[in-house]
Amino acid sequence: MKYVLIFILGFLVSSSAFAQDKEEEKEEFAPQIRVALITANSHVPKAFEGDKKVAIIPAWGFDVDYYFHSRWSVALQADLKLQSFEVEDEGAFLERNYPFSLAPVVHYHLKRHWSFYAGPGWEFEKNENLYFWKIGSEYSFEMSETFEIALSIAYENKQEIYDSWTFGIAFNKRIWKKE
Repeated sequence: MKYVLIFILGFLVSSSAFAQDKEEEKEEFAPQIRVALITANSHVPKAFEGDKKVAIIPAWGFDVDYYFHSRWSVALQADLKLQSFEVEDEGAFLERNYPFSLAPVVHYHLKRHWSFYAGPGWEFEKNENLYFWKIGSEYSFEMSETFEIALSIAYENKQEIYDSWTFGIAFNKRIWKKE
């Protein structure tokens, strides 16, 4: 919960610190949908495999974003860890076999290419499903009118059992824009 409060505080400070660009004010908004394919690595500090500590776990992700306002969008974020691992929680070991996560998040677009997001999520895995909170940020580089490459970082706290930091590169494609 403290991480959610830190995110909200950071959000309020940063949104008041940056004024909206005049160019962005003149730009007319239209609702749109964007999809993204993400290649990422997750740092899970408590992870290990057998006797070996596993610090970095590769992952693939997929996002679908709906922009309903020039500053706000909602998204469904999904990712699949490409490795099995175990975490220790108070002396008990929890096995995670290729966990799959889904998280509906809300994005706040501070600048045209920079956003912050937060939301709840669920990690599905055959041994035990976990609930988590996710916060993150993304900065995109426009390649064309409909294509961007973005760098992202996200933090997930999974029921106070374990947490992870995910660093990714997203390939974003706008698939629909209201005319």
